[in-house]
Amino acid sequence: MYRAAYRRFSDGHESILLTHSIQGTTGQQDDFSGIRWYELRTSGEFPYIYQQGTFVPDTNYRWMGAIAMDGVGDIAVGFSLSSNVNYPSIFITGREPGDPLGTMEQEATILRGSGSQLPTTCVNGQPCGDRWGDYSGMSVDPVDGCTFWYTNEYLPSSGDFNWHTRIATFKFPSCQ
Repeated sequence: MYRAAYRRFSDGHESILLTHSIQGTTGQQDDFSGIRWYELRTSGEFPYIYQQGTFVPDTNYRWMGAIAMDGVGDIAVGFSLSSNVNYPSIFITGREPGDPLGTMEQEATILRGSGSQLPTTCVNGQPCGDRWGDYSGMSVDPVDGCTFWYTNEYLPSSGDFNWHTRIATFKFPSCQ
């Protein structure tokens, strides 16, 4: 769902980050969605899975993940979040190299949405407003190697095709 993010470190190892949405059941709720992520590494000829995890801290829906790694190995993941009581919103989570492998820290809110996308009928009578996430991306500023830039969409009010884009910037304290 999101591009693979690549970084080469001065010690010679290379890291490739991947993320996608997953859907499953909890037994308490019919469905949930979460963010599945992987870090592949190479330190020789072949890549291997260094760590992987699924970020589903509760029964909110999380999707459209975007992932990147800064110059010291901090990983940031941005995503959309919604539920029956939360309009689609923008959140982030992350991990520092000293965190246990396969885990993410507590999520943080970038922006709480204040509307939902309503169905739209196109000229041919078919629904055409059933999209989300065309503008979700995470990258690291090449100038300092520490600052994450994240973009995602949200709706300021319920409607069809009235999305806006939010740009967020942040960095981990460990990267200077």
